[in-house]
Amino acid sequence: MFWLTTLLFPIFIVAVSLISGLSSASVENKIKEQASSSKLILVLDETLNIKVDSPLLAQAPFSYEPSLDEGIGRIKSGEASAFIYYPKDLLTSKQIKIYAQDTGLLAIGQYDDLAQQLLKQQILTELPDQTQIELFNTSFSSVQQLFKNGVATEVGLEKLIIPGVVVVAYILFTSFATSYMLQSVSEEKENRMIEIMLSIVKPKELIWGKIFALVGVILTQILVLVILAVGSLLLFQKNISIDFSKIAINPIQLIFSLFYLVVGFLFIANIMVGVGAAMPTYKEAQSFSSIFIMLSIFPLYFIMLIVAEPSGPLAIAMSYFPFTAPMILLFRNVLGELSALETILSSLVLLIYVALAFVVSYKLFEFGSLEYSQKISFKSFLKSLRRN
Repeated sequence: MFWLTTLLFPIFIVAVSLISGLSSASVENKIKEQASSSKLILVLDETLNIKVDSPLLAQAPFSYEPSLDEGIGRIKSGEASAFIYYPKDLLTSKQIKIYAQDTGLLAIGQYDDLAQQLLKQQILTELPDQTQIELFNTSFSSVQQLFKNGVATEVGLEKLIIPGVVVVAYILFTSFATSYMLQSVSEEKENRMIEIMLSIVKPKELIWGKIFALVGVILTQILVLVILAVGSLLLFQKNISIDFSKIAINPIQLIFSLFYLVVGFLFIANIMVGVGAAMPTYKEAQSFSSIFIMLSIFPLYFIMLIVAEPSGPLAIAMSYFPFTAPMILLFRNVLGELSALETILSSLVLLIYVALAFVVSYKLFEFGSLEYSQKISFKSFLKSLRRN
């Protein structure tokens, strides 16, 4: 145990660093891959710098589009991947308009640099006049409109609010709430209050009572945080560049998000009951439980990889590993990446995990709740399971 605890932390740090680095590199490669795999990029320049016969547009996948409405129509139909539009008042508005296919969160800002560089490269191919020099030295912003299946979708930070809130809620439930459960079981066992409790109620009733009470406590905490957050947003609304009216809430996704949140909490809470019952003191239980807490929030270290490929092999594999499944499924659900079949299958798998966790924690509680002098011998515990 000494060598395990000594080496585990540095190994964990190295693993996290490697995963974070690979995640960042993978996201960068994914963005480049999406941009390079664009089947057609339309360009319309009303400032007349990029003309129909421009050599830059002779290279795939670029093509000149003479009409704004037709260009937008070709994006809606899925014929083109992106449409870059430079309006006549570009020098005064300093805004390039981009219409593109919605391929997920990575689609936001995907063509911004390309739109600026395309214009500036064109200016460098000729002797620029004063207006072109001003254009070259100007930093432009991009106004983006994304389309999915011919329908305009929302763009901006509004798209990240729901996923962010979901992840924060899950961390609150797993990190803070379950630590209360561990503390409750361990301290009652350590000060022998558990003997009095078990003389009044049955073990199952005691465990479920603690879990339901804990849900009430954490919901109160979340309610307070939500009230404070809403109050802050209302107070500083003018300084925040987020249009909250654009936040789309899908009722089905919301229901399953709550389901994954609650089931994930129940799974970790049962694990904490088992750990608290297995260890003789709260300090030892806390040290041992940190392994499970780290596993439950481990997806945070490669969340960008999940954003880049929410239906990729890693995301799917993590969706069925018991400790990472709730957070990954929560995130994939709010991104709309779960099919109906996968939603049903993942829900059933999570319920099975919770049932197994409850059975094991209940048996550990029965076996070790009155053991004060030493840790539970898992060999003896397994033998008792076979006898039962």
